[in-house]
Amino acid sequence: MKTEKQETNKKRVVCAMSGGVDSSVAAALLKKQGYDVIGIFMKFWTEENVAKTDLVRENICCSVDAATAARAVAQKLDIPFYVVNFEKEFKKMVVDYYIKEYENGRTPNPCVICNRDIKGELLLQKANELGADYLATGHYARIVNDNSRILNFKFLISKDKNLVYHLYQPKDKVKDQTYFLWTLTQEKLTHILFPCGNYTKPEIREMAVKWNLPTAQRRESQGICFIPDRDVSGFLMRYAKKLIKPGEIVDTKGEVLGHHEGLVNYTIGQRERLGLGGPKAYYVVKLDSKENKLIVGDEEDLYRKELTVENLNWINTKFKNPNLKFKVGARIRHGHPIVACQVETLENNETKVIFDKPQRAVTPGQSIVLYDEEEVIGGGIIK
Repeated sequence: MKTEKQETNKKRVVCAMSGGVDSSVAAALLKKQGYDVIGIFMKFWTEENVAKTDLVRENICCSVDAATAARAVAQKLDIPFYVVNFEKEFKKMVVDYYIKEYENGRTPNPCVICNRDIKGELLLQKANELGADYLATGHYARIVNDNSRILNFKFLISKDKNLVYHLYQPKDKVKDQTYFLWTLTQEKLTHILFPCGNYTKPEIREMAVKWNLPTAQRRESQGICFIPDRDVSGFLMRYAKKLIKPGEIVDTKGEVLGHHEGLVNYTIGQRERLGLGGPKAYYVVKLDSKENKLIVGDEEDLYRKELTVENLNWINTKFKNPNLKFKVGARIRHGHPIVACQVETLENNETKVIFDKPQRAVTPGQSIVLYDEEEVIGGGIIK
């Protein structure tokens, strides 16, 4: 199987194939559009079974079943197929980050970090080693440049590196995955393709059936890939020992109301299972990991008018102006509505976001993504 580029005018694309229908159709679309396509399946870190048996807790994104499905699609499309092992890198860059952030009282989003460090760095580098012009994934998002706007965001085969590129929401707003892609830069956008962005999920399914792809009826994976049983508390109990120690439950004034069973069991906005008797309803408003205290308050204490953003990445660099205040839209968690706000750049690489209306359960460690209508202009981590 040759990896050196043949004497041809075809552009080469490495397509990340997860064994799902989206990445399968992405690869098929690319081939039909005339690209020289190579499929790559990534092997990530998998937790050993806690019962110490021969079984493992398979990572959703790289299970044996997923690998088999991806390989079957590659064979159907008659394209080269490779498996790359990023287990060590994934554990260090994504899983360890996830655990550390929780231990610091923050709620991280591992998919954002995976897209930044694994797909956006390691996989892009691997694509370059294979002589590829582009890296493609099955994300629901659109990349357009200043010339393609007049073409109603139609998918373009060629890209001009001298153009300014823009990240837009996909046609299917329900499947919008732009929240996880705010770390992309102009340099990376020139080398990335999102073939599924111009289609709805039903249209993707229809194409998979029409082309008789082995993954046409494959169910979608949900949740954090390295916690397949979705038991986040159980996972953190095994790895974030700092969070399993009992401690005090205090109100916003510091008055002790009771005791918690370990911060691992609570999330901001939580009302149930606090173990506080009486008629008054309390909500978790903060996890103080430094003092091992669970801070609770009234529902109104969950609402914030403004927040500070760390390490904000401007995809559209025209907004990167330290003396500029402007109105945009913001999304504070995946699936959350885009709400109106004002952005002000501060010193120390921080940015202040002031909402038109106070937002509920703003969570440190989560991403905030900024939108100018359908365009993703940037994003960062909530402080």
